[in-house]
Amino acid sequence: MNYWVVGGMIFFIILITIQYSLNKIILLLKEIKELLYKLDIKDRIK
Repeated sequence: MNYWVVGGMIFFIILITIQYSLNKIILLLKEIKELLYKLDIKDRIK
């Protein structure tokens, strides 16, 4: 029974870290998209 508790805790920790990493990647992609959009607008103005 003790192994189930330890395994469950490790499983949830892994899920939480994956979720955190995915959120960070999504935020970075949104920032890159905004920067590229701003650069595209500057190029059209020239």
